[in-house]
Amino acid sequence: MRKKMTVKECFETALSFLSETAEENPEMKKFSIAWCNVLLGETFEHENVYRIYKGKEELLHPLKVLGYEEEIPYNENLVRKAFPYGMARWMFRENDDISASHEYYSLYVNAIKEATPVLFGKIKDVYSAEGEKWD
Repeated sequence: MRKKMTVKECFETALSFLSETAEENPEMKKFSIAWCNVLLGETFEHENVYRIYKGKEELLHPLKVLGYEEEIPYNENLVRKAFPYGMARWMFRENDDISASHEYYSLYVNAIKEATPVLFGKIKDVYSAEGEKWD
């Protein structure tokens, strides 16, 4: 079984977009767990769509990570595709590169869309006048 991405791996991948390593930029490391928890909150609904698609139980609330070496508890496709871009957007903002921050936010949003399965189901017509009397 393949190991899930850790906060550390996500942070190091995101930092590589700045062409830096964790050793070259130790100051940002302290934000990695908080950033990861924000990403878990932002992608909560997408994780639940994945769980429904796979026939798994839905989460009642976003999960959290507490440590740098901890595995990120959402589906691997979503985490590996989107989380490094989501984290990188804050790194670029920290470096006052707003343009790159916006670019990585766009990459993040697109990666979330690509990693989220489409669910098919019946559509309920909420605008139907069926059963209502119109005078």
